[in-house]
Parts: sequence; structure tokens; C-alpha cells
Amino acid sequence: MRVPLRTSDKKRPTAYPETSIRASYKLIARECLWAGLSPADSDDLAQDLWEWLIRNGVPASAIATPWMMGVVRNYIRRFRRRSRCQEARETGPLERAAEPHSEEPLAVIESSELLDLVSGVLPKRERDLLALIRLGYSLPEASRALNIPAGSRAYSSGRLIAYARREMRRRRTLSPDYSRTPGRNT
Repeated sequence: MRVPLRTSDKKRPTAYPETSIRASYKLIARECLWAGLSPADSDDLAQDLWEWLIRNGVPASAIATPWMMGVVRNYIRRFRRRSRCQEARETGPLERAAEPHSEEPLAVIESSELLDLVSGVLPKRERDLLALIRLGYSLPEASRALNIPAGSRAYSSGRLIAYARREMRRRRTLSPDYSRTPGRNT
């Protein structure tokens, strides 16, 4: 963007009259508000523009000209482009993300009813383990009470879970793909 020529290269304005600063600041802010920017954004833009004017040494006589309004409009366009790019970077993917696929609701079964069904198909050791857990014991406490060795506790709890999943699948209360999801043991 071309800066208006100074009347002479020797006379570089070091300070602008305060009345012209206030008047042009109001003009810039008003133009920004008319362009649809928020008051905070219009203040920021006016400050950026004044910084540019001072840095380039624009003469005070050029501040209240149509050239100045053209500069303001260019700054508004740049601001919109910059904020649009930033918004596209930061908010785009969330709005464009597809909604997660929801499966049909599975048959509802009470947890105590399910545990009764599962305990009916369990071997004796796992049935006793489940009975103690239902009474409020933790898995390690129930394993100690049944004299299950420490190395076999994970195996026993895994078997208990596997039987429960099989029973739930048999009763169609668990989706068949549940056992294939990562991090799940069958």
C-alpha cells in the first residue's frame, strides 16, 4: 500500500496533534463498527492502524482523507481474512465431525438377574468367587478366602468375565462384537 508523499523529506512529523488523533481514532472505530466488527476488535484494529501510521510517518494532513478510509477498509479485510483462517483452523473439524453411530438399544436386564444367570453356568470355584464378590468382598479378598494362589487370581477373574460375556451374548444382552474391541479379553 502506498503511503502519501510527505511535503519534504526533511520535515518528518514526530508527533500528531491530539485532536486529530482522537478524531481519526473515532472515524476508524466507527468504520469498523459499521463493517460489523465487535467494539473490542474495532479498538484493536484502530490501534494496529495507528501503529502503522506512526511507523511509516504518514503526514497528519493525509489522515482525514479518503485515502485513510481506504486504508481502514483494507485493514478490516485483512482482519476478517485472518480471523476466518483462525476460525477455520480451530473450529472447523468439530463442526464437520460426523455424529457417532449409535447402535440399537440392547435388551435391558437387571444386574442381579444377570449375575444369577451367570453364576448358574460357572464352575464351582468361579461361582464361589462371584458369590463372595456379590457379598462385598474385593477380588483379592475373595481369592484369599478361597485359597486361590496369587498368580491364579487374574486367571480366575478372566474366566469369570469370559463366562459372563458368553452368557450375555447367549441372552442377546451384549453385542457380538464386544469381545473383539481392543483391550478386551474373551
